[in-house]
Amino acid sequence: MALLALTGASGRIATALRPRLRATGHRLVLCDAPGVTVAEPDPTFERTVTCDVRDVEGQAEAFAGADLVVHLAAYADERPWPDILSVNIDGTRAVCEAARLAGVGRLLLASSVHAAGYVPVGSPLATDGMPLPAPDTYYGVSKAALEALGALYAGRFGMTVVSARIMNFDDSPGGPRSMQAWLSPDDMARLCSRPSPPTRPVTTSCGASRATLVAAWTCGRGWPSASTRRTTPRRTRVACRSGTRACRRSCSAVPSPTPATASASRTAGPSPARAQSSSVANRW
Repeated sequence: MALLALTGASGRIATALRPRLRATGHRLVLCDAPGVTVAEPDPTFERTVTCDVRDVEGQAEAFAGADLVVHLAAYADERPWPDILSVNIDGTRAVCEAARLAGVGRLLLASSVHAAGYVPVGSPLATDGMPLPAPDTYYGVSKAALEALGALYAGRFGMTVVSARIMNFDDSPGGPRSMQAWLSPDDMARLCSRPSPPTRPVTTSCGASRATLVAAWTCGRGWPSASTRRTTPRRTRVACRSGTRACRRSCSAVPSPTPATASASRTAGPSPARAQSSSVANRW
């Protein structure tokens, strides 16, 4: 199976993904900052690397030979601007550059619904496909920058990049309302495990799990795959865990499916043969 490199390996999402990815036979490189301990690595499938997320050379060495880099390292909530700039934005740029230098062709970047938190409900940007960035916080700005960096590395260097706009990531939804914004660990693990490259140059998509049967659905073909779609997706209101007015406004505008992960796509970039940058709805 594949060799996957995870940044932020001690975090909540990586901790949930690790046993699922090991169970499918993947080998993992677990990267996290100095002074951070990654819990109970399995020496059969995992090796740990201590490296600052802004260290390009160190991460390039850690990523060598990987089939996919899953970038999860970041401050996961609002912080002062210098912190957000240093870790979330400069760190993402360093991860993308390290992956390029290491020859890794595929990147999965953890974005957030807060990248589009100020998209007005009912606006064309909200109702016609995937909302363009309209961040509601410094944290949201960092995720908009993450998506832009992913698009840059897809278009300029021919890499395959998926930026996942996570909404509610948890083992189970917190209730009927949360169900519409929930991304399950099983579905996130399937997204990491998709072997096929995409065929669209730049795609932005959003979605949330309603069950763990389906990994993702997209208007294009490739990664993520439409092969596991159970029903036709429909537009519905969704909500994110933070409960802020801006976040409710954003979440109400994005499409989600009845039983699975949904997406809507837009195309950009120089040539359909170049690469893809895509985004799946997300709060982490």
